[in-house]
Amino acid sequence: MKTLLLASAMLVVVSGSAFAADALVSAPVAYDWTGAYVGAQIGYGWGDVDSHDSEIGNGVSDWSDSWKSNGVLGGIHLGYNQAFGSYVLGVEGDIEGSGASGSVDSEFAGTIKTKIDVQGSLRARLGYAMGPALLYATGGLAVAHFDTKYDDGGTTDDSSNTKAGWTLGAGLEYAFTQNWTTRVEYRYSDFGTFTDNPATDSGFNYPTDVKTQAVRVGFSYKF
Repeated sequence: MKTLLLASAMLVVVSGSAFAADALVSAPVAYDWTGAYVGAQIGYGWGDVDSHDSEIGNGVSDWSDSWKSNGVLGGIHLGYNQAFGSYVLGVEGDIEGSGASGSVDSEFAGTIKTKIDVQGSLRARLGYAMGPALLYATGGLAVAHFDTKYDDGGTTDDSSNTKAGWTLGAGLEYAFTQNWTTRVEYRYSDFGTFTDNPATDSGFNYPTDVKTQAVRVGFSYKF
């Protein structure tokens, strides 16, 4: 009788252990990442604006400075993913309105205020899927429109520049239904250099470099 009870107890323990092990190593719920999608995102961007003056004719510079350009941004995105087993390859484009702006009081051109009002990107995405979770890297073309104002207290000037550069980042996306996903993403963008010749300091050009970082959260609907 004792032997029978001991054997029964061991069977219960072994069966329970096997069930627990199966629960721990069970595969993630299957999710098909292949397909087109559209969505919206909102986030916050911060960046560095670097500028200096350059005398027309000889290139001599007697001023340089750097200032921040920060603000909320948001817009829409659309894309397409193709799954190859656990790997996901895709392409995505987005366009956003931006409130990122910043200013500096320069020595010769007066107050310089730089604002990014519209920006967008066209990027590749490469990810690794773990069921409904997708960890991905993304990178490609970035474009932004810059509005710059110069004011020395007597003379004012405005410039408008559209610049193309590059962007690179990473994110995590999670499918909480078969059609809806949510994401968080970080990206670094370098828009290169634009050059102004402001009326507030007309004998000098002002080459300006802009680099930004941003964190976004978003939702997408997968068709």
